[in-house]
Amino acid sequence: MILLVPIWGCVATQQDMLQMQSQMDDLNNNLNNMQKNQADLAVKIDRLSTDLNVFSEDIKDLFPAMDRLSLRLDDLDAMFNKRVNAIGATIKNQQKVVEKTLLPAKLYNDAYNAFLNNNFDAAGSGFKAYLAKFPSGDMAESSYFHLGESLYLRERWQDAALSYATVLDKYPKSPRIPSVRLKYALSILKFPEDKKPEALKYLESIVRNYPKSPEARTAKDYIAKLKSPKKKSPKPRHKTMRK
Repeated sequence: MILLVPIWGCVATQQDMLQMQSQMDDLNNNLNNMQKNQADLAVKIDRLSTDLNVFSEDIKDLFPAMDRLSLRLDDLDAMFNKRVNAIGATIKNQQKVVEKTLLPAKLYNDAYNAFLNNNFDAAGSGFKAYLAKFPSGDMAESSYFHLGESLYLRERWQDAALSYATVLDKYPKSPRIPSVRLKYALSILKFPEDKKPEALKYLESIVRNYPKSPEARTAKDYIAKLKSPKKKSPKPRHKTMRK
């Protein structure tokens, strides 16, 4: 029994040594692998650094192209804005054309249709709207005349007379002058104050300046009525009482 202990101890020590040797071998292998991996990593880092340098050079080459692209974009933006402004100006011009042609015609036609349909309130408002927007428009004279007619038919004598007077003042060569003079005279005859002398003046001017016109015949009738002496009412007779 005494001899077995040392032998067992030697065996244990040898196994430990073998185990340690194996561990040392594993450690060396790991170190070798790590060194190899470090070498590979160093190579990859060198390649990455080279690629980064190349990429950096490529980016530097791109800067001039980017500058040119930016300038081109600025040119395109300026061109686009110019075209948008041109389109906007065209639309404004078209709107002006519409306002100058279509809108006046629509305002007048709507008012005139209302007049033909005996809607004199709407007609008067329409003719006033036309004259407010287009005081020198192509249909201004007709608007003043039909505004006067609308007011006359609504028995607004003073407003009607003012509209007729505007035609006489602004359009003295209008073919409507005989009719306007007649309507002006008839309007002022409706005034509360006595306008008979002025009315007679206009009626007589129709007969004198437009003797063959239908208005002249009407004017003669009114002149005769205005100049005819008023008949005196007969005095009442006193009845005598019979006894």
